[in-house]
Amino acid sequence: MSRTSRMIDRRLAKALVILQAGMIPVSALIAWVLKDSTAALSAALGALVCWLASCYFSWQSFRAAGARASKQVLLNMYRGLMGKFAIVIVGFILILNTVKPLSAAALFCSFILVQAMSWVAPFWVSRQQKRL
Repeated sequence: MSRTSRMIDRRLAKALVILQAGMIPVSALIAWVLKDSTAALSAALGALVCWLASCYFSWQSFRAAGARASKQVLLNMYRGLMGKFAIVIVGFILILNTVKPLSAAALFCSFILVQAMSWVAPFWVSRQQKRL
């Protein structure tokens, strides 16, 4: 039973990472169409920060699984969450200090758009499982 739930969790994490990666060029394209190339670059950078943080969290969280490793799983999730937080903070500091010109609105909007994929991923995975 734990192997089945582990596979479902990993599929959900993989789906989330794939959806978020797909949203990087989409958010840049939307920003470019709505404004200009500065907004597109800013949007791509904001989406990239979110995606990198989610990748780290997913990798860290699913390193161990099973009932016997429950303490290790919880510890890995805490590590993943703290690492994700650090990646986001450092990423934004680096972008805000080094990228000139920058569209802050596009940066943060694309970050939020990519983060919102965590709401879409469970529905996408459940649709894929229903097809099988």
